[in-house]
Amino acid sequence: MAETTSTVSIKQKMRGLPDDQKQKIKGWCVYDWANSAFSTSITVAILPIYAMALINTFLKNNPDSFFSNFSASGMWAFVVGFSTLLVALSSPILGIIADRMEIKMKLLKVYTIVGAGATVMMFFSAFFGGYDWLFLLLCFFIANTGFAGANVFYNALLPYMGDEELMDDISSRGFAYGYIGGGLLLAIHLGLLMATGNSDLMIRLSLASVGIWWWGFSVYTFRHVPEPVIEDAITDMRAAAITKMAFKELKKTFRELTKFKMLVIYLIAFLMFNDGIQTVLAIAGAFGGDVLGVAMITNMVVILMIQFVAAPSAMAFSRLAEKTSTKKALVVSLLGWCLIISLATGFCALEPDAEEEFIYRAHWVESDETYVISVMDEHELDLEDDGVHRQWNSTWGLANGVNLNASEILLLSAAIEDTEFTLFIADGPASEGIGPKLVYGEEHPSQIGEGTMDSWPEKLREYVWKPLSLGIDGQWLFLGLGVGIVMGGSQALARSIFGMMVPETRATEFFGFFGFIGKAASVVGPWLYFLVSTTMDDRVAVFSILILILVGTVMMHWVDVEEGTRVAKQEDAIKRGGAEQS
Repeated sequence: MAETTSTVSIKQKMRGLPDDQKQKIKGWCVYDWANSAFSTSITVAILPIYAMALINTFLKNNPDSFFSNFSASGMWAFVVGFSTLLVALSSPILGIIADRMEIKMKLLKVYTIVGAGATVMMFFSAFFGGYDWLFLLLCFFIANTGFAGANVFYNALLPYMGDEELMDDISSRGFAYGYIGGGLLLAIHLGLLMATGNSDLMIRLSLASVGIWWWGFSVYTFRHVPEPVIEDAITDMRAAAITKMAFKELKKTFRELTKFKMLVIYLIAFLMFNDGIQTVLAIAGAFGGDVLGVAMITNMVVILMIQFVAAPSAMAFSRLAEKTSTKKALVVSLLGWCLIISLATGFCALEPDAEEEFIYRAHWVESDETYVISVMDEHELDLEDDGVHRQWNSTWGLANGVNLNASEILLLSAAIEDTEFTLFIADGPASEGIGPKLVYGEEHPSQIGEGTMDSWPEKLREYVWKPLSLGIDGQWLFLGLGVGIVMGGSQALARSIFGMMVPETRATEFFGFFGFIGKAASVVGPWLYFLVSTTMDDRVAVFSILILILVGTVMMHWVDVEEGTRVAKQEDAIKRGGAEQS
């Protein structure tokens, strides 16, 4: 298929840029390569599953603890929200200061040091005994604050990378770098964890390596991306005076927002749909591990697939934007998110039905009038905590070849109903007249429950997942493929639209607001999930996030990007003393 004229011209323009600008763009993109390892391995792939296992073990061993009032995924969502609160409150002020002083790169470096340093500290969680999970959450709180804060200034550099015509391409290129960089390190982590059998030491080393990767590649950005030049920049001012000036300008910015009607409408829409997207990305790993029983290796494989699907997808959505419009391409990606999340609320594990899928099996030996127990091989157990399994075996004295009489088997059946284990009674008195008796513990991932939305996963399991023999791993892979396709487009295009409607002369100030809205979403979304999951259940909490994305998508109908761009150019002309014409 022949390329469109616009596609060819943009590619030619990129190739024709001066070498120093190409180096600057590459340096900017490399930062996405560096810090995306945090959003993949830490936020989604490894840490949520690892933390869920540690938290659930703590809750089982401490049923009367204050923390037992909350679900593990709910606590994760709360920390995700709280960790971005400081950034949400400080972004507009820091953005105004950075617009008046040449400190964008300095602040980017400070937040990077904080985030990468706290990530490395995760390695030492094992030294805190039963509260290792609490230390991990504290490190994550600090690291995520650094990650979110750094992105405010990283995004604010985008308008300085090239003109408006190149904005979609550069923004998408940055995300593509990030998907590949984060995916590459995750692939290394996956190989190491598979080779070592998910050893605790290797998990902690993998977490710490993200901080080293993040800082190491960021050095390239710090060397090759210059501090944007600001006319009449403030070079010497006391902290108190700077803060006073920032609050004064912030108040002025709020008043002047009336001049940027389209930008305001877009920010409100962005608040809604970005709220949903960022919350889904932040709690997906915790939801999968805590509610669906997704194993860490499976989750890592899915996240790895997302990275390498999202990279070409980001560029494909950039091309779609060229053929239609950036706004239309963004709406397509948002509708894709709505479809994917609606299906994700119906994910559920298939109930085991083949004998070899059950953890415990009992066969009746007529001559001895006893049941012989067999136990699934230890390495095949899909349990979050093998220690719980060993404790259970110790309590019941279960092992391959152990004999139990019919009364003991009935007691075992009743006891299993309160656990995550399963029991297959092949024959004998305990299953007489009904064939094999299948016992599923209430905590087993296949047991959905009786929540408000639990009929939805039951229907999907009956009519979709079971006929297709698509277990939870297959469903999670399906989710990963869908997320990979839409994620690149939604993230890159949302940032690009904002960049088009922001005056270049006030870029950091407005990207501070962009950061504020984004971080406010990151606070509200996870806390909404925490509240709904605590008062109702996790599936309803996911559905509440879907509604937010849908509302934001509908609001895009009233966003006129061309009008917003015209107003931004007009503001630049005023700020530059009429040097440019609108």
